[in-house]
Amino acid sequence: MQSSNTAYVPALDHIRAYAALLALFYHGLQLFWHQAVHGAVFDASHWLATGNPLLAVVVEGHTAVALFMVLSGFIFTWGAKGRNVVYLGFLRNRLLRTYPLFIALIVLGISAMPEHFGWPALLTTVFGFANMPGHLDLSPLSGMFWAVAVEWHFYLLFPFLLLFLNNRGAGYLLGLIVLVLAWRVMAWLLTGEIRELAYFTIAGRLDQFLLGMLAGAWCARQGFEPAPAWIFPLVAALVIAAIWLFHRAGGWPQDNALRIAWGTLEGALWAAFLVAYLGFARLVPARLSRLIASVGIVSYSIYLLHFVVIYIITVKGWYLDFATGPVVAALLTTLLLATPVTLLLAALSYHVIE
Repeated sequence: MQSSNTAYVPALDHIRAYAALLALFYHGLQLFWHQAVHGAVFDASHWLATGNPLLAVVVEGHTAVALFMVLSGFIFTWGAKGRNVVYLGFLRNRLLRTYPLFIALIVLGISAMPEHFGWPALLTTVFGFANMPGHLDLSPLSGMFWAVAVEWHFYLLFPFLLLFLNNRGAGYLLGLIVLVLAWRVMAWLLTGEIRELAYFTIAGRLDQFLLGMLAGAWCARQGFEPAPAWIFPLVAALVIAAIWLFHRAGGWPQDNALRIAWGTLEGALWAAFLVAYLGFARLVPARLSRLIASVGIVSYSIYLLHFVVIYIITVKGWYLDFATGPVVAALLTTLLLATPVTLLLAALSYHVIE
């Protein structure tokens, strides 16, 4: 959304578009490939492995969530420009922005699957804990609800974090990042597990928001002077290389000590990517810029709806078979079928609900 307090920056909508499309292609590749190869919708124990760095980014496209988290921290902090925010007003605005579509999907899910309804589950989901046990399971409609919950946990904290940033400087947020890492170490030592916490909870994601805040504060101090365009390809290559190495180390299914720090590194890389892209975006032709930004504007609808579209295509067997092998067929089905359907639904949803 464009803030009335800041000038519109198309590059930020570009980033939203890239994150939403990466999430879409990630789920499309995983579900279509898995169905074709293993005859079932999806099971993380069958994880696609590749030596191609670019394909590895799509295989590990869950990293789009980290980019969204970094972007949230960046936009709010840059928009505040050193000022504090009114707590209740901020929460009201975020509620009005994120909950209409969220509630609409809950209503649709309960109507279509009334056997899944339960008051405790509904209250758990509506009051911000859709990423916790006991939430309302309306899959595939609720497939992305967990990320909305994590975003909301950050919204509850952000006005305080911004106050501390403004009063105590960036060192406070850096110290909090170290503390979050220490919490994850403790959780791993106590339970021997870390993947679920690192991926699905605010304890695993807070440092990504904080890194976005640090990037936003830095840009605000610089007067939003963009970095030289040549920096972006270098940063993008670094992001691709890091994700490829994460994939080669086992990717999402791994549950080991690497996951303690991966989220922090992932967030730092995406924060650098974001800042570098602000300078590079000036080279994007105006018409292409508007097209990409139009996708970014409806990115929230894309994020909540894309999994439903992909799931339906998968279970109905509507995916396209080009006799090109399951990986290429999955990517082509995502590009030629899932993407246009999702974009049309998202545009409609944005204009009539959001």
